[in-house]
Amino acid sequence: MSDPCDCFGEDGDESLLPAYESSPELALAALLSLMTSFPARRSPAVARSIISHLQVVSADPRLDGLLRDCAAQLMCNWQALELLSLPVAGPLALATPPGVN
Repeated sequence: MSDPCDCFGEDGDESLLPAYESSPELALAALLSLMTSFPARRSPAVARSIISHLQVVSADPRLDGLLRDCAAQLMCNWQALELLSLPVAGPLALATPPGVN
């Protein structure tokens, strides 16, 4: 699984966040945009970014509690999707190339 989000720095310093510290709605807008782009890409990097944004949204006390709880609950699903989107060496990778005995 990926490393935990370091969006808040080592001491939980929220000043490291981009404009999210002054506009928490931007984190939510970015999250929605990332979530809608994931099916077209199925990239582990996009999934990790979604997980990071879910952590930001779930931890921001300025956002509604229901929204924060929803974001927290979605993290496990997106962590699983991140794993499922990783490239996997299947049987074709182990097959003998044509003409080689």
